Amino acid sequence: MTSLAEITPAEAVAKLRLLRDTELFARRYWKLPSKSKGYVPAIWTRAQRILEDEYKRQEDARGFVRLNVLKCRQVGGTTWSRLHAHSFTTTRIGVTALTIAHEINLPGQWLIRCRELYDQTPEYARPKQEAVQGHQLRYATGSRYYIGSAQGGFPGVGDTIHFLHLSELGRWDKPPISIDPEAVLYPLQPAIPTGADRGGTVIIRESTGVMVGDYWYRCWTLGKDAQDEYQNVFLPWYLVAEYRRDDLAGGVLSLDGYEQALVREAKRYGIDLDHAQIAWRRNEIRQSPFFGNVELWSAEFPAYESEAFMSPGATVYTPSQVGLARETVRPPVWRGNLDRLGAPSQWHFSPHPDGECMIWEEPDDRYHYVIGADCQWGKRRDADWDVLYVECLETGRIVCKVKGHYPINVWGHKLATVGHRYNDCPVAPELNGQDAAAGQAVLPVLLGNVESWSYPNIWIRTDPDKLRGDRAIDYGWWSDPHSKSHAIAVSMSLTESGSYDWCDSGAVDQMGTIIRHEDNRLAAPEGSYDDDWMARIITGAVAHRERATTQLFVEPEPARFTFRTPSERVMDMLDGKDEYGG
Repeated sequence: MTSLAEITPAEAVAKLRLLRDTELFARRYWKLPSKSKGYVPAIWTRAQRILEDEYKRQEDARGFVRLNVLKCRQVGGTTWSRLHAHSFTTTRIGVTALTIAHEINLPGQWLIRCRELYDQTPEYARPKQEAVQGHQLRYATGSRYYIGSAQGGFPGVGDTIHFLHLSELGRWDKPPISIDPEAVLYPLQPAIPTGADRGGTVIIRESTGVMVGDYWYRCWTLGKDAQDEYQNVFLPWYLVAEYRRDDLAGGVLSLDGYEQALVREAKRYGIDLDHAQIAWRRNEIRQSPFFGNVELWSAEFPAYESEAFMSPGATVYTPSQVGLARETVRPPVWRGNLDRLGAPSQWHFSPHPDGECMIWEEPDDRYHYVIGADCQWGKRRDADWDVLYVECLETGRIVCKVKGHYPINVWGHKLATVGHRYNDCPVAPELNGQDAAAGQAVLPVLLGNVESWSYPNIWIRTDPDKLRGDRAIDYGWWSDPHSKSHAIAVSMSLTESGSYDWCDSGAVDQMGTIIRHEDNRLAAPEGSYDDDWMARIITGAVAHRERATTQLFVEPEPARFTFRTPSERVMDMLDGKDEYGG
């Protein structure tokens, strides 16, 4: 093979570009073991292609990579991450990569694979290896790749970690491993560059999902925050080409409602889900260790991210109801922020791709709207969220959402701002035993007891003929076991009838996690959020009640004209009818 000393500078630059493009280099030089075909070229699968696109996008856009990868089993995410870690250390000088597996036997197996890749690599692209012990590769360039496990520990803690790969993170705190991920990762924190030093670094956290509320679930949930530096990538089961049973496809005579929704969902990934894939899913669910347990199977082979995490108790909504709700999810037509310009009636809506406000439909002067809102304290990122939804009474559709962490007075301003935009509609902030103070603190702002403006239409929960002396005590949605159960019942019934617009994926994702706790509370598991869901069912319950007492706009029917011959019109006029037979 050609040595590095024999190539020209231009050739060296071209080869370096190829060298650092892991996808192209792997395709040309590396082969990987397959289950049935021996060693095959390392060509990215459809799922790995998705990961690669996001990896390169982050490299180009901000110069570093932070990835959360939620996946199904055997989708290739771990292999893709290890290939990148190996390439990272062989194409750079003085860098350190670390992969932490979940099981103690994996580092030895993975090190063998890395040495195979090294042997397949052209001589010009292979830095000289140094003899070392343990699960690591060291090179004369000063770069090194360590492979350890959460169970057995890992070397390299004293080095600066430029590439960190955490494999099957969701399994670390489960039997038989049962290790606190924070305890494992805490010693690594000083070794990982942060702030301005992040340039050129990579952190990949990948795993199947396990349980709502666990460490990996919290990592994934934080990744949905536009302010979080990690970006989420979800890899559903139908991305795996081998997950199909052509021999059983003929037995799929029709699709149930969930499977029909799944066909539509798969199209988002460019996949036309066929009967062979449906047959594979049906057959696998019946087999050991699932034996028909759809929730258990879906946690291993999710089609939606919400299926990847099992609830620790019996869920309130059925899978069918969640599936019907997900069919209503759609992207907003506008997204942006609410900019303060004096009183809320004067605030400005400015576009931003990651903004706090999502709009699906602009207000229509003929229509009536309502706002339901979950109110929380403070602006800390680890606090619960302030969320509002706007529902149109005439169409039953969600038209707007705002979500963020705000001081109480600012949240009151935003409620009023959105209310003014949607025809000064009724605003119903939530009050309940735990967060009553937050909702009650919003009321003085809306009532004009704090500033020189007031909002003209705060929703009153009490029937008009039952109002007490102080109307303020009847404002807002009072959330207690009775009213919450009512709101849930409304959402269930209307969802099953096809007339409840969930609209937003945030609300649907949380909807699928709601459980009945041991104390009979209906809420998300401990450590999880349910603010989107709560705001949505409050809005739905308020809208359901308002429709019963509001004169809704009805589109007038167009005048109907019947074609009649001239002789027929003459006969009609002789009979006293108009010329159109009326």
